[in-house]
Amino acid sequence: MSDHTPSHSTFLVGERVTLRPLEPADVPMLSRAANDPETRYPLFRFLPCSDEAIRRQIEEWDRDPHTVMLAICERPTGRAIGNTGLVRIDWVSGAAIFFIAIADPEDWSKGFGGEATRLISDYAFDTLNLQRIQLHVWAKNERGVKAYQRAGFEIEGTLRRAMYHAGEHEDFLVMAKLRPM
Repeated sequence: MSDHTPSHSTFLVGERVTLRPLEPADVPMLSRAANDPETRYPLFRFLPCSDEAIRRQIEEWDRDPHTVMLAICERPTGRAIGNTGLVRIDWVSGAAIFFIAIADPEDWSKGFGGEATRLISDYAFDTLNLQRIQLHVWAKNERGVKAYQRAGFEIEGTLRRAMYHAGEHEDFLVMAKLRPM
């Protein structure tokens, strides 16, 4: 399957994007997100990642009962543009860590990430019965912070000097979205 062919395994459907399980054909897109300097910089990825390592990661995500990781695909072409999901799902407390990455900067600021975030949030609360989804975002990633706030995440605190990046110890914000009452 090429990355422009719609998948028959669509899982969640939005107006502009669909979310589906990751497939071997997604390795080049995930490799770009992991290795391209412009894309990996705000994600704090600092080690190179081979295609084989990405293939193994997809298999690990698929087997892990505490992870739901999906490809974000542009409608109507089915072109995979990123990935999103929930990791470290705690089924007892009803909490999970949210993740999203749009692989190509050309696809940033087009609303794809916002819609994918809404789809995953609805799935987390309405289907998985989670109570809380949270994330950590680089405090200097103003575009990301604003996008998360638009999607209903609130800043809960600051992890001071949480990560070393480009010669500096950087702060991260803890943001969370709670299940609507």
